[in-house]
Amino acid sequence: MLVKTKRMLAKKTPMPMTLVKTKPMPRKVTPTPMPMRPQKRLLTLRKKSLTPQKKIPMLVKTKRMLAKKTPMPMKMKPRKRPSPKPSMPTLHPKARTLQVPGLSIIALLALFACAGPRVPVGFPDVEAEPVVEPVVEPDPGEPSIDIGLYTTGQEAEFALLLPQAQSALDAQDFEFAEARALEVEAEFGTVPGSAYALWIHARAAEGLGKPEEALDLVRRFRTYLTEEDERLPEMALLEGDALLTLGRTAEAVAAWLPAQDEPVSEESFSRVEGQVQDLTESELVELVDSGEGVVAPVLAEYAFRQYASGVAGSARRTAARALDYGARGRAELLALAVLSGDVSEFFIKTRLGAILPTSGSPSLRQFADGIEEGIRVALEMFGQAEGIRAETELVIQDSGGDIIGARIAFSGMETSDVLGVIGPLQEGALAEVAAQVQGPLAVISPTSPVVPEGSTGVYSLSSADPGAARALARYAISSDLYTAVVIYPESTDGAYEARAFSEAFQSYGGLLLDEISYPTGAFFFEEQLRRAEALLPDVLVLPLPARDVEVLAPQVTFYGLDSLEIRILGTNGWREEAMLSRVDTRYTNGVVTASPQPAEGQSDGYLRFVESYESYYQRTLPDQVPALGYDAAGLLLEGIRRGASTQAELLETLSTMPAFSGATGRLFVDDGRVVRDHFMGCLQDGQVLNLPDGARADPILSPPLRDPETDSIPEGALDRVIGFRCPVTLVPSVPVSR
Repeated sequence: MLVKTKRMLAKKTPMPMTLVKTKPMPRKVTPTPMPMRPQKRLLTLRKKSLTPQKKIPMLVKTKRMLAKKTPMPMKMKPRKRPSPKPSMPTLHPKARTLQVPGLSIIALLALFACAGPRVPVGFPDVEAEPVVEPVVEPDPGEPSIDIGLYTTGQEAEFALLLPQAQSALDAQDFEFAEARALEVEAEFGTVPGSAYALWIHARAAEGLGKPEEALDLVRRFRTYLTEEDERLPEMALLEGDALLTLGRTAEAVAAWLPAQDEPVSEESFSRVEGQVQDLTESELVELVDSGEGVVAPVLAEYAFRQYASGVAGSARRTAARALDYGARGRAELLALAVLSGDVSEFFIKTRLGAILPTSGSPSLRQFADGIEEGIRVALEMFGQAEGIRAETELVIQDSGGDIIGARIAFSGMETSDVLGVIGPLQEGALAEVAAQVQGPLAVISPTSPVVPEGSTGVYSLSSADPGAARALARYAISSDLYTAVVIYPESTDGAYEARAFSEAFQSYGGLLLDEISYPTGAFFFEEQLRRAEALLPDVLVLPLPARDVEVLAPQVTFYGLDSLEIRILGTNGWREEAMLSRVDTRYTNGVVTASPQPAEGQSDGYLRFVESYESYYQRTLPDQVPALGYDAAGLLLEGIRRGASTQAELLETLSTMPAFSGATGRLFVDDGRVVRDHFMGCLQDGQVLNLPDGARADPILSPPLRDPETDSIPEGALDRVIGFRCPVTLVPSVPVSR
């Protein structure tokens, strides 16, 4: 019966259990006997254990569960039983029932139920079969990034990742959404629906401020969709928004607009209406001619541009079409204004502000009058009505000539809706205004010698200009002069120009041997000149003010640096006429300088300013003060003429537009400063001569000195260099290229 029970449990065939005495049967020898638990524990009987009659099938059942998946039933061979301990009660010796504690059986069942792979116990040579995931053919109904096979495991993991990415996107956790989308793109590209990860990635990139990446992803995702897909309008919005962020307004409007004769969504309509004013007339024409731009906002704006250009008849027809297409809001008002012939309220109005000491001391008032004269000349030349832009207005606030007045004047300027501010004139007043500026506002002082540190959008036409130092560095390298020493005053302007030369010279491949400073107001320079002499540079760069040139230039000759064939390069201070008239020419001959004005004659910008000033005021230009006001206003007006209509746009335009040909030179904004193009010149006999590109001052040679002992010139002695003269080649005066 025991054998039958074992076989029954192995085959999992239910049959009634009856206790029958059986004879011991011989056990077949197997290569590896089934491991048994210690017999001592199996023979233990607790008081509350089951009856002996019920323990036989339970034990057999338990053993057969441990030997699950055995290919053939096993016969048990009776073993010799050890003598029971006297203290432990046992069954009758004739009974063949193994006594097993109930808790031990439960423990065995729990242990093997949690086991790993079901390898038959007692047969270690039997290995579990490897699990092979079924390969699934792609479903053509769902778009995937790539074409290919995928496993059910990949499909299951993808089903977890994509909702995580979507949930992160909904929670505006754009970084996590991007990470999950990238994982799907990289590892699950063949799973149906994986293309949707591109859409999640595109929106996450937009949220992270990556418009170029968002634009690329949304265009990739579009290729997987059909023309009837409901997500296309939403994708068009994202594509247009990304293009607008990149500054491509015309392309953005085209992206928002659907194909011809298709309805326009409310979101697209509002976006087009908000940006159509920034389109040029040629862009409007292209949209209308393509058919995509036949929507009310585009048609109304096009009609307005036609009317401003003088084509009234065509403008009225276009305005009527805009009304037929359901123009509303601004588009409706604009179309009606074109039809009525009065569009003045739709012209772009611009204002510039000026903070001047109109009630200060007599000298300050006179100076402020000269600046205002230059501003009004610039308005006459560059601020007139043009296209849809109305004439630029000037708003003047009085600073009273002090810091508190400048603060009050700027407060009044903030409420005047100005695009840019000219002034204040004094250094302290400019610092006060710079501290009050909130947001993107361009402030240009015509005369302040210093620009406040850390200020954004605050400039001065009279602060240190790195253009001269950079031009000298380019000239030195182009003339094969590759080593330099700089001697400069310990002032803000001197240190700035020295640093500008050093950075430019080294960036072009030159070797800077030393930078030597001297205290402001010094009169003796032996220490500095001896240090430079010991290094024997190709050039000695002296970015000095005119008052220092007058003192230092003779000492260069006195200490013999010019006799060592060391050439002198100087900034605009070397060109001052009053200084040149007082210094002996032998100390300045051959010095190469850089200046915003050409060496000979006047620039075209200056000549145009003088002509306009004298025509406007009907008198001769008294001095150069109006030129500074003219250039400050001219820079701002040039930015407005290039399309800037807000403070932020004007500030951005100033930093990117080409040089403006002003009265004091060709001006442009670079690295937070107003910089001028510079012309190279050479000093000769108190005059500034044009210097060809790559030309060097010629050394003046003298015969070698006689030997005092022999009173003769030593054999092989070289001629001595006793100074320099400018080359005689005459060339047109052109600024050094930036």
